[in-house]
Amino acid sequence: MKSILITGLGFIATNSAYYLASDYDVTVTYRNLNPVKEVYLKILTEKGVKNVQLDIVEEESRLKEVIKDFDIVVNFIGEISGTPGNLRRSNVEIPTKIAEVVKQQGKIMIHTSASTYGITGFVKVEDQLGDGLKPGTEFEKSKLEGELSVYKILGDHAFIFRPTLVYGRFAAHIQFVTMYKLVKRGLLPDLNISFMPVSAKYIARGVKAIIEGKRPSKNYFYVTECEPIKISKIFEVYSQALNKKAIRVKIPTFMAKVALPSDVRQLLKYSGTVFDCSVFKEIVSDLAFDQNELIENAKFLAELDKENILIPT
Repeated sequence: MKSILITGLGFIATNSAYYLASDYDVTVTYRNLNPVKEVYLKILTEKGVKNVQLDIVEEESRLKEVIKDFDIVVNFIGEISGTPGNLRRSNVEIPTKIAEVVKQQGKIMIHTSASTYGITGFVKVEDQLGDGLKPGTEFEKSKLEGELSVYKILGDHAFIFRPTLVYGRFAAHIQFVTMYKLVKRGLLPDLNISFMPVSAKYIARGVKAIIEGKRPSKNYFYVTECEPIKISKIFEVYSQALNKKAIRVKIPTFMAKVALPSDVRQLLKYSGTVFDCSVFKEIVSDLAFDQNELIENAKFLAELDKENILIPT
């Protein structure tokens, strides 16, 4: 059985490990835990996923020892907000350190990055990595710098996934927690905001395709479904899943900008942007919106809420 090392224990890493565990020997790493991540570990342990506590920056010798036992390394560590120093640590230094060790040991690495680099409208994958991109925020700049660093070190032994709006059954990121709380209060915001979604299940399928030898036409590409959805759709599915009657409230975009957390607000400029799914579709052909994942996510958030550990993670 092939083995996968997943670095990180956020919701995308957890969802991916959950689905990959059926076919592979999967291990996840984490630096520290909070109550939600403890739930993640419990879920993954029940699926047969192993775990290792590891500080990638501070424990390089241990990182080398851990990586040598795996066929592929999939990095999910990253931050969307924080100080420039914290963003650089998570989005540049950590993937660079992993890539250096992966190169030394002759492995393959998948690096999960970002899709928002200052370009709106219809966004195709550039011919040369980074060409024509215009990252504006510290988050965007650090993410692109991380991509360039990983690709410089590993070349064709690196695959850079650029996910769009990721959803999944174990999502507890700030935007999903915020939407859950609004629905719980009986509100169903009607927002004229749309994004390209991607289920974490499809990210796991992309990892599976790479480990099984499929090779897309480019080593860096947007990981996305092919049709945008309105954000209001998520509220509707949550309302259905929670069996909660909610009042539909039309909210102008400018009001949403005021209400949203700053790290989410800065992404509103990409509303309506369509990211090219064609390269990702070469390795994952069925990319339909998966409503069931959102239904399960609403139930998961409700369970965290019941246990008083609904912490954005």
